[in-house]
Amino acid sequence: MSNDKKTLRRKFLSERAAQDAADKQSADGRIAAHVLEHESYRRADCIFAYVSTPQEIDTRALLRAALSAGKTVCVPLCGAAGEMTARQITSLDELRPGVHGIDEPSAAAPEVPPEEIDLVLVPALACDKQGYRLGYGGGYYDRFLCRTGAVRVALCAEKRLVESLPHTALDQRCHWIITERQVLRTDEE
Repeated sequence: MSNDKKTLRRKFLSERAAQDAADKQSADGRIAAHVLEHESYRRADCIFAYVSTPQEIDTRALLRAALSAGKTVCVPLCGAAGEMTARQITSLDELRPGVHGIDEPSAAAPEVPPEEIDLVLVPALACDKQGYRLGYGGGYYDRFLCRTGAVRVALCAEKRLVESLPHTALDQRCHWIITERQVLRTDEE
């Protein structure tokens, strides 16, 4: 397998783009159900989750469920120099397209300190069974995850869960990977 993250990224992006819409919707629904049943979600008072683009595994149903369950919900606000902060929202209606075309809260939304977060739902183009993920190359999540002790759960399509991915010392591992078919714990010896 090529050690070149760019090559892998292109391969997985084209695989993802070719996915049938109905299959994707069904897989996204199963992933959301696994998350809602997961102990780390049920125990979490404060959740940080990405706001999905149409191509990504859908988090909107999860965000709505967490809001209606009375959890503190925060989503990323991307800043300059690849930094992102967790901003609290009370409704998805507060989101507007941001810098990268991804829906974001306004800069006025309250910032939630990383140490107050119990669970992070992390986007992944692909994951390996050790908990390493292939993102989009911006490094936003790796820089953020090293600042929080939260449980990290990567949402990944089953067919993009591979044996191993190239990673560096800066890449942060996820504790769990949830696909439409399985809930995989990565930190068990």
